[in-house]
Amino acid sequence: MKKLILSFLPIFILSSQVFAIAGFGAYGDFDLLKYPAGSSGDVDEYGVEYKGFDNPKGFGFLFYIDAIPVVDLEVDIEFVGNLYEYTPYLAGIPLASEDLPWGRVSTYVTIRKEILGLSIPLLAKAQLYGGVGFNKHKVVPIMTADVIKDALGGDDLEAALKLFEADTEEGAKDLAKSMLDNVEDVSGFHLQAGVRGKLLMFNAFVNARYTIADVIPDKSGYPSLWVGLAIGI
Repeated sequence: MKKLILSFLPIFILSSQVFAIAGFGAYGDFDLLKYPAGSSGDVDEYGVEYKGFDNPKGFGFLFYIDAIPVVDLEVDIEFVGNLYEYTPYLAGIPLASEDLPWGRVSTYVTIRKEILGLSIPLLAKAQLYGGVGFNKHKVVPIMTADVIKDALGGDDLEAALKLFEADTEEGAKDLAKSMLDNVEDVSGFHLQAGVRGKLLMFNAFVNARYTIADVIPDKSGYPSLWVGLAIGI
């Protein structure tokens, strides 16, 4: 059995190099950003105040193609989010504070170009690369006075907040549903640089990316880091 395994090992190594024209995998994402705190309406009368949060996290799936001449193609799908606290104000009096999720579902398409490559024939490779591409996002909106009015069916903010005060738990559920129903569509571009290590059919990626898109209020973009593993096919 040992001799049989050893006889097939060179074939396995060679095939993993020759036929690995694409791959797929998963990664963990870390956004390097600060979502700003703010308010909507007039918190001295009728309004809502929300706290900011730092560095949302998530995960993603990647698919890449190495068979294209000159450049490589990568497609990523990310699910990233965090929780933040908001407080509605009714006649200047704060009601119960609640936590709500903020998040984004993003698709990135990147054209990569090798900058520097090293290899051990038939066994391992390392690659430094840069890339550029476009992205699309589904972004959950932050809590605002308009979201409260739409969710609770009040004719104005005062009426909506009174409905919220009457049943805070049910009101929080209605607010969360309304925010998911009013997800925002955002698109943009990005720059990317990374390192890829390959051993046989297994690939490890470390990527730094700067997204140029209006995902965060009053910011033109944000950086992120992700680390992942993939299998060549």
